Amino acid sequence: MTGLVPRDDFKRLQNRMNRLLEEFGISDAEARYMPEVRKIQDKMNQLIDDFMAESPTAAGAFGDVMKPLADVKETDEEVIVTMDLPGMDKGDIEINVTEDTLEVKAERKAEKEEKEEEFYRKERTFARCERSLKLPAEVKADEAKASLKDGVLEVHLPKVAVTARKKVKIE
Repeated sequence: MTGLVPRDDFKRLQNRMNRLLEEFGISDAEARYMPEVRKIQDKMNQLIDDFMAESPTAAGAFGDVMKPLADVKETDEEVIVTMDLPGMDKGDIEINVTEDTLEVKAERKAEKEEKEEEFYRKERTFARCERSLKLPAEVKADEAKASLKDGVLEVHLPKVAVTARKKVKIE
């Protein structure tokens, strides 16, 4: 995520803007353009807050917990949840199931170290994802099965009560 600025940096920028306005004597309530400046500042703060609340990837970009995208499909016999967890291995993922909820937590830590002649580099990465989903039907938690292939987690959850769908003709 190139170009994103951490939330703390925005707060520091906002404080610096306020101090700068005060230094120029613009903090005076009688300044005729101050209401417009405040409106712009409030609008920018609202845009940042909206972005943080709505974007599933924004949290991870700012160092918090990412919320991976998921698809939930219901058939007559089961509920199938597909979730993108790129770069995660089986050992990085924890899955908890109740009768009506699926909770997935994943955490990856990696260190890479390269040594060459007159060259040294060591890199560390950390990624954490969490997602809790309300399931559309009651499932048998003890019969759940999961697989991970190419960064895509697929969880099959058999339903407690199998539902048969019946087509209805329009008369």
